[in-house]
Amino acid sequence: MDLEAAKGEAAKGEAARGPATAPGCTLPPVRIAVVGAGPSGLATVIALMRRFHRPFEAWMIDAEDAPGAFGDGPAGRALTSEPARDLSLLPDRPDDFTRWLKDNFLSGGTVTALRGPQDLHAPRALFRDYGMARFGEALALRRDVCIRTVSATVRHIGLDAGGVRLAFRAGESAHFDHVFVATGFGFVQREAASWQEAAAVADRLSRQENPPPLTLVGNGPRLAAILLDLRARGFAGAIHVAAAAGRLPQPHGRGFGGMVFGEPPTSRSLRDAFHYVRQECSSAEARDGGQWQTVVDAASARLSVVWRNLPQAERNQYRRHLLRLHRHFSIRIAGDVHRRLAAEFETGRTRFMPPRDPKMADGNTIDCREAPAARALAGLLGCDVATLSVDDCGRLLGHGRIVDGLSVVGAVASGLRPGPFTFAETVRQAYRSVLSAPLSGSARLSRG
Repeated sequence: MDLEAAKGEAAKGEAARGPATAPGCTLPPVRIAVVGAGPSGLATVIALMRRFHRPFEAWMIDAEDAPGAFGDGPAGRALTSEPARDLSLLPDRPDDFTRWLKDNFLSGGTVTALRGPQDLHAPRALFRDYGMARFGEALALRRDVCIRTVSATVRHIGLDAGGVRLAFRAGESAHFDHVFVATGFGFVQREAASWQEAAAVADRLSRQENPPPLTLVGNGPRLAAILLDLRARGFAGAIHVAAAAGRLPQPHGRGFGGMVFGEPPTSRSLRDAFHYVRQECSSAEARDGGQWQTVVDAASARLSVVWRNLPQAERNQYRRHLLRLHRHFSIRIAGDVHRRLAAEFETGRTRFMPPRDPKMADGNTIDCREAPAARALAGLLGCDVATLSVDDCGRLLGHGRIVDGLSVVGAVASGLRPGPFTFAETVRQAYRSVLSAPLSGSARLSRG
């Protein structure tokens, strides 16, 4: 549904048409916007339906993609960057995706006998199907809820005493009681566009006699998936990977569950915080075999704790100097994908190049970067990203004060504070933000 259609139906008080709308839906008193229709946005809407027990209307707003579109086409054939054990949409049932896979695909099968579905990196299309199944189940139980899917690009976020107004690129605007920002790839970038553009450029270059290299900009899971997809499609030309890190995305290791940590420092110094993290991780390394992924994951878990004591200036120093490095070693890919990438670079057909700005590049360059969603949010608010932060409950803070009407989930929150860069953390953020959002004084929120 486009923006104008959604506004028209909302004005008439009619139910939005389509499979994402509850039958018999009427205009509810609470209006909510969820910016982003990917996994983070899906998790947020499911959390709202499961935990906010009052009639509401929610707009799922995305630049172009509809809910579940992240699993369409070649993007759906790519493997999830995290194993099934970390991809539950229900925080009270952390093995939910694992059980869904087993019940629907693996019951009695060889894979279950050998390893168990919890270790699988499933195709993203399967995770999409799981997410839409849980979305549909939650919606079926909430006949007092209306979900509208809106294709629009957010241009500005304005705050006033009555709530939040979103202005869109087409010149329209809409007012909401509360807005959850849950976009993973920025506010205007569509994930599917990278796949489509890469396939089109590869096809064009394949028809040339002496084609120039195809350049992919980025160094994350999306870059890895698109590169391998191009080779699987038969593209044999040279590929240049333009990345500041000049390294492959990192593979997963063992988890760090069950580790015991000491009390975090009360110091308000980033230096003291990292000294504590290093000390705790050294102890973990000695106890748990020294696998570097375990150490980095342990550090991520502790950073979210010590963050609470740091003043804004120290937080800004982390974001300026350490966030990019932290993300590189924390956001990982399947071990099998990492091995295939390493083998691809060994052929010599694919090699790293110095970083370049895709906006200044030629038509053979594809932007596969993970968009800086936190900086984009600051631009929409008309402020400096250094003035923003987010608390444990997903509430946005400006200059240390809560910004009424705005919560952030997923990649946006990860750009504003350290912590585990995992989907499980995103789901926890979604539920915390729903439970803490002051949607209405009379609204009853379930904490069960």
